[in-house]
Amino acid sequence: MKLNPKPTIQTLNIDKDKLEQLQTRLKSTRFTISAKYDEIKKVAGGVCRMCDGIPNKIVSFDMEGAFLIEKYCDKCFEKWDKLQQKKHME
Repeated sequence: MKLNPKPTIQTLNIDKDKLEQLQTRLKSTRFTISAKYDEIKKVAGGVCRMCDGIPNKIVSFDMEGAFLIEKYCDKCFEKWDKLQQKKHME
């Protein structure tokens, strides 16, 4: 049995002021990579699955009772979307 669920795609709405504050904090050289990851998690609930950046999209899959939730920034979402389109053509 091949499981190929259709994804649900949502835009992650982050308050503009919070996003600007986060971007300013992330530019600081005082933060370690781990601290930057934690800052992004506080504001966005997680990091981009591919690059650990600030996510803008939430992609969720219903895997017959279990849910898989992935977050992507715009750049990585475009890559992911192209890969999905390519898979469906095969």
